[in-house]
Amino acid sequence: MKKLSNAHTHTTYCDGANTPAEMAAAAYALGFGALGFSGHSFCPADGFGMDAAALLAYQREVAALKREYAGKMPIFCGLELDSMTPMPAPGEFDYLIGSVHNVTAPSGEVWPVDMSIEVTAEAIKAFGGDPYAYTAAYFAAVDEMLATRRVDIVGHFDLVCKFNVGGRFFDEAAPAYRKAAAPVLERHADKFIFEINTGAMCRSGMKRPYPDYWLWDILKAHGTPVIIGTDSHAAGTLDFQLAAMREKAVQFGLRMVDIRDICG
Repeated sequence: MKKLSNAHTHTTYCDGANTPAEMAAAAYALGFGALGFSGHSFCPADGFGMDAAALLAYQREVAALKREYAGKMPIFCGLELDSMTPMPAPGEFDYLIGSVHNVTAPSGEVWPVDMSIEVTAEAIKAFGGDPYAYTAAYFAAVDEMLATRRVDIVGHFDLVCKFNVGGRFFDEAAPAYRKAAAPVLERHADKFIFEINTGAMCRSGMKRPYPDYWLWDILKAHGTPVIIGTDSHAAGTLDFQLAAMREKAVQFGLRMVDIRDICG
């Protein structure tokens, strides 16, 4: 197998704990074959992500790191593009991760799906207390994003489960949930690279990655290329379950790619 790499990483330019330089040094020390940076885009709906000044500084620092590590470890400048963020100019980034982080309630109010248990509870109330209306709205937003945007990687497909550990809010085996999730993946499995993301296993107590293992059957059936990412927000989690999840995906029969296959 190729050396490990990670395309889903965050730094102090958005909500990460370490600078790009610290992340690159840690990746190199781990023996990575490549590293991709994917800072959060600015989302007007919630005010989260890199504003124009931070984005420019981020791009400049990553460009400097590309030069510094040339010939030692390829570095790529990506963007985690929120579904509510305008598309960047073509070619502005080496790659784009398309992600849905928010849902719009019937009232028009926007709610984050990955903020906290308490916020998730309030968001479900905004859907009349129906958790399956909430999850259906999330997957509808994923469907719309993938139908209207050209991204390179689909990030954490079922992020809506982040605070549902132990079935706190809804049953992930319920038909109402699965009938919202599965058709979206079926519609787009042939068009994108999908991420297998270990971030919530590291930070939120989940015992499985995004997407859940039952959705892997759809990915396998379509021959969908997948990429393993840790959604790392700190240098110490750059390789969290990276090798183990890659091995699990290979044994399952998924088609593996990494950031070098995407960016060259």
